[in-house]
Amino acid sequence: MDAASNALPKPDVAQPLTMGPYALALQGLVTAVGRYRSQPIALRLLPGQTLALLGGNGAGKTTLLDTIAGFLRPLAGEVWLAGRDCTGEPPEKRRIGYLLQTDALFPHRTVAENLQFGRLAAENLDALLERFDLRALALRRPGQLSGGERQRVALARALAGEPDLVLLDEPLSAIDPATRPALRDELARHLRDCRAPSIMVTHDPADALALGQLVGVMDAGELLQVGPAADVFKRPNRLRTARLLGVENIWPGIVNEHPDETLVRIGLSPDDANCFVDAVRPHNGMPLLAGMRVRVCVRAASLIAAPCQQTPPAGYSRLPIRLLDAMPLSTAIQLRGRFGPNLDVLAYAPPWQMRGWTLTPDERLALHLHAEDVHILQDDDAPDPVPPQRRPAR
Repeated sequence: MDAASNALPKPDVAQPLTMGPYALALQGLVTAVGRYRSQPIALRLLPGQTLALLGGNGAGKTTLLDTIAGFLRPLAGEVWLAGRDCTGEPPEKRRIGYLLQTDALFPHRTVAENLQFGRLAAENLDALLERFDLRALALRRPGQLSGGERQRVALARALAGEPDLVLLDEPLSAIDPATRPALRDELARHLRDCRAPSIMVTHDPADALALGQLVGVMDAGELLQVGPAADVFKRPNRLRTARLLGVENIWPGIVNEHPDETLVRIGLSPDDANCFVDAVRPHNGMPLLAGMRVRVCVRAASLIAAPCQQTPPAGYSRLPIRLLDAMPLSTAIQLRGRFGPNLDVLAYAPPWQMRGWTLTPDERLALHLHAEDVHILQDDDAPDPVPPQRRPAR
């Protein structure tokens, strides 16, 4: 994992752990359940920081939460919380608020009784009901609540009593699309107000970007990348990470020379010298030699539709495409096109920008792409470098 992609220092698993300013520290933590076994995981969170943990099914995200909470014992490593080693402590001694995938409310108890259960009785109930806008629901049972209301009650129970850590496992997965944005905003507000760090598991990159100050990407038991949310989404550190983050366009390319030393030209077709994009040279010191095979990552929202003959502004590459189809989405129009001989391109355009366009198959248009929005990754499966393409005539 490169230094540029992870702004958080990690504990050295070979050295004694010192908490410093951190509220949570994992050192060489190996989690396991059944035949699953994770790679050693190192992580530190400051008070109040929220980490959104992304990954597919079976990545080990929930197993990691259960191990931190004390429901599973690690095979190796340590869990430090609020300045103490709690690796061997039972869950009830860890002062962790845990919002499970299912809200786990007691069906026979009222909302007020659910909130007062266990250590949560220490917090003033009236203040808790006011804080989460639950006063009108206090005497209802879970079966009388909507899905969003049940989730608000479960969130209130997880955050009450000033826990040392908050764990949230897919907190928005069961919420209907109409309610989801409002509940996401409410969740973000409560996590910002919480002094404890929190880890939220999600499959949805939009939730991760909206709720996580930090984003971690996990796959097959390995924590691939951790860093500030915007950095991780814009600069994934490897192909696996890019795919898990939902990067829409990942193209094979070949490094070519560029007259500007701050830029690099990536040829996208060995048969067409005019099929290329320019990119800012990576800031992480990644060597880019002429002829090297790489992968080019481009977000669909970074591509700007324009008339085919329009000259792009300075710093932009021009990708002339043949439109394959256009599909209206809730907040954008999805454009799928062909660039060069056989390169598929996906772009999202705001509806207002496409007014007056016919958007019929085989229509010709251009996509403009800024060099800052092109991210280059090493192609791990690439053979030896090939001769660079001839520079196109200017």
